Amino acid sequence: MALWTMKRRSFPAGGLAAAAVAVCLLAPPAGAQSLRDAVEGAWKLNPEVRSLEARRAVATAQQGAGESLVPAAPAVTLRHTSDYLNRNIGRREYEAELGVPLWLPGQGTATVRAADALLARTDAEIAARRLAVAGEVRTALWQVALAERRAELARQRLKVARQLEADTQRTARAGEIAEADHQLARAEALAVAVDLRDEELALNEARQVFRTLTGMAPPKASPEPDIGQPPLERHPSLLAGQLGVRSAQAQRQLVDLTTRDNPEVGLMARRERDSREERYDTVFGVSVRIPFSVEAVNAPKRAEAMSEVVRAEAEQASVARTVESDIQQARLAHQAATERLAIARDRAAALRARLSNVERARRGGEISLVEYVRAQEAAFEAELARASAEVQVGAARARLNQSLGVLP
Repeated sequence: MALWTMKRRSFPAGGLAAAAVAVCLLAPPAGAQSLRDAVEGAWKLNPEVRSLEARRAVATAQQGAGESLVPAAPAVTLRHTSDYLNRNIGRREYEAELGVPLWLPGQGTATVRAADALLARTDAEIAARRLAVAGEVRTALWQVALAERRAELARQRLKVARQLEADTQRTARAGEIAEADHQLARAEALAVAVDLRDEELALNEARQVFRTLTGMAPPKASPEPDIGQPPLERHPSLLAGQLGVRSAQAQRQLVDLTTRDNPEVGLMARRERDSREERYDTVFGVSVRIPFSVEAVNAPKRAEAMSEVVRAEAEQASVARTVESDIQQARLAHQAATERLAIARDRAAALRARLSNVERARRGGEISLVEYVRAQEAAFEAELARASAEVQVGAARARLNQSLGVLP
């Protein structure tokens, strides 16, 4: 049987469009199927993607320029002279010249090498940035996982607290226990309800952070595989640093070869006459323009290129130290998280056993409700610590893979 019925109505076209827009706006974001899908979504929303792609286009254009036949566009010069303003006996001269610039020795090859190095550097920087985005998504996902576990345990704890409240209310009405015990159980249930509200708020905030980062609802977090020790030569950050040095060195070589402006070869054609009675004569010629090298102009360019090499080498060394430090810290954190989980499991098991004994003692009237509530609270806190430790092991494994430069 249908839950409700609707009368068929006709809507104007504008109303249908508005309704469609409203449905789209109210629809929840699509959920990511895996961590890799979430990383793809975050990469598409990352504001640095366009700038990196633009830099790649610059490198590609420079590569094409280095492979061209001439370093710059040819130029046409037109010239006309006459004696119209003085003797005016009919002297006329028309001249046209086509000038073609030429590569300096080795300049074209150096330009291509610099473009190739810049293109490789840009691709490596894109890969390094993608790895950084993956790290942000990993962190956000495990924050969601931790918030989900905490909220789930808070719901279980509230369920037990409300059951205890109902039991004490029934026994208090029957006169089997004091009303103060019921008020204690009620206060405990209210306190747990407040804790659950805080945990649900933290969970919603963590999910919203993930949606803002990826444009998707978070998938279920699962432990990443142990990848061992991959070759660090493939680490995107290290590779970007190495190619950055190579690009700066290639640019410096190009500057060293470009010590002056490009020479130019010109083809000239001139038609002239000395007076009106003479016929026009046509003259052809070739011109060569050879610029000179000036140290005052070249010295700042070489210094700037050298400073870029020094900066790239210093950045490479800094990245290498950072990657090595991140790997060591991630390994220590993963080991500590694993040990913490073992301890948390043993503690949770011990407090669960203690709670079972305390509950039997309470039913036998051997201990007070206060002691039982305290034992229950300790058991739940231990269970929360165990669940948090399990999530932290997964987060530590993700951090270790991230430090090793492995994408999901």
